[in-house]
Amino acid sequence: MTNRFFAFVALLCLVASCSRVPKDIISEKKMRSLLYDMLLAEAIVETNYDKYPTSKEREAVYDAVFRTHRITQAEYDSSLVWYGQNMDLYMQIYKLVLSDVNKSIDDLGEIKPNPLSGDVSAKDSIDVWIFNRFFTFNPNRVFNTLKFSVKPKMPYSSGSSYVLGLSVWGLGDVTKYKPVISINAVQADTIVTVNKEITSDGYYEVVLRTVPVKQVPCVYGYIRIDGEASDYHRIYIDKIRLMKYNYGSKAIGAPRDSTENVDIYQN
Repeated sequence: MTNRFFAFVALLCLVASCSRVPKDIISEKKMRSLLYDMLLAEAIVETNYDKYPTSKEREAVYDAVFRTHRITQAEYDSSLVWYGQNMDLYMQIYKLVLSDVNKSIDDLGEIKPNPLSGDVSAKDSIDVWIFNRFFTFNPNRVFNTLKFSVKPKMPYSSGSSYVLGLSVWGLGDVTKYKPVISINAVQADTIVTVNKEITSDGYYEVVLRTVPVKQVPCVYGYIRIDGEASDYHRIYIDKIRLMKYNYGSKAIGAPRDSTENVDIYQN
């Protein structure tokens, strides 16, 4: 009996020693559950700006998640920094979180409207991104470009605005080539374009405002690295979303970082 007890204790110690996360960092299992709830919180905030119009009210939603998981904002931030330095592990966890989210959606059944069905005009804000929400720039890949094209069955309303939001990890100070974001909206004979260079790690938003007198049948663009980008290991982009707002929406303000260059082309 004694030998079995010590063998069991030794097994527990061996399992604990195999953990890839330091003791003062949120564990992989807990981070998976936490990120799942944070994605839900972000979805609630992003799609209900009228209910959460101020940063204080939005932060209260996230604080509720922290209280549920019995952690502090500081613990969450420091853990994100550590996972940001161990991106392969973070991406493994994030893929599991996306799998959890997709399973939850499947469990709901076919009750949600298709955001590209055209049944979005009555909604002041909706996420129209239907693609993978993460992407990896790999120097071994020939083409490092994430392209997207959103074509609703019925055109989006004239004057609508689009906010592409994403988080970036892995950009170093010595990285010569930087990712570039481009968003374009087709409006009859007019194309409205916004371009932005991503210069450092963090969260980015790019805002595209269309012409108020023409409908929008297509929104397209890309995120890419030009040139022979061999001076970096990997660059990760996650939490990608493309929010559509109707003309005059109060939810649209200045982007969270530097301003963009807006160009309008006519055929």
